[in-house]
Amino acid sequence: MVLTSILLLLVLGLAVGFFAGLLGIGGGAIMVPALTAFFLWQNHDPVWIVHMALATSMSCIVFNAILSVRTHQKHHAVLWPVVSTITPAILLGSALATLFVIKLESKVIALIFMVLMVLVALQLLLGFKPKATAAKQIPKIELMPAGFIIGFVSAIIAIGGGSLTVPYLTWHQIHIRKAIATAAAISLPLALASTLVFMAKGIKQTGLPELTLGYVYWPATILISTGSLFTTSLGAQLTHRLPVHYLKKIFAAVIVLLALKMYFSFN
Repeated sequence: MVLTSILLLLVLGLAVGFFAGLLGIGGGAIMVPALTAFFLWQNHDPVWIVHMALATSMSCIVFNAILSVRTHQKHHAVLWPVVSTITPAILLGSALATLFVIKLESKVIALIFMVLMVLVALQLLLGFKPKATAAKQIPKIELMPAGFIIGFVSAIIAIGGGSLTVPYLTWHQIHIRKAIATAAAISLPLALASTLVFMAKGIKQTGLPELTLGYVYWPATILISTGSLFTTSLGAQLTHRLPVHYLKKIFAAVIVLLALKMYFSFN
């Protein structure tokens, strides 16, 4: 890789880590369109570019989730009974969504991504939070379908699942810190299942660049994950110092513009 490419991926990692720490989101919202643009710039086969962007984004989330869970566990904030109950459904939903998205054309994936990013942006702008009316004890029979939906939707757009998991858990009157910590723990099996499917299904695929394992482009995974290490904690520390309300609006506009650019790059 040339120096310019290395620097671009490191900067992307810095941005992903900062917004993940500051707003509790980021991941695929930034990485997928940014990696799509990067792979187009690198003149890789357009047929597989979005698949590579999704797979690489998910592989980065695996590493970020491991570090995040380690931090949250020090504060005993992870609700492991919830994690253990919901994980089988998360794994199934994530794996099936990945198998589904691999069969789609890049243009179709870009359209789905754009629509879902608009919905995420609206949630950021409106600040929608479900009313806490349910009981604190979540029935196991409810966790299974909820986990499947979270896993399926999150894997389609390569996000960790926090955008869906945190509102769901807080609706059940779970404290926001425990909800965020538990969502981080859930993100690990979600991203791992998707990454493994992307690797297994793309291992014999022709037309992929060197240094890929399946659809995962490992140089990008390593550089983005390295960059995010330096800014995730910084973003978290600035949460109470910066005007997060206004930054959410800016971030919402940015992810919509990135999604639009990604979609129209295939038209």
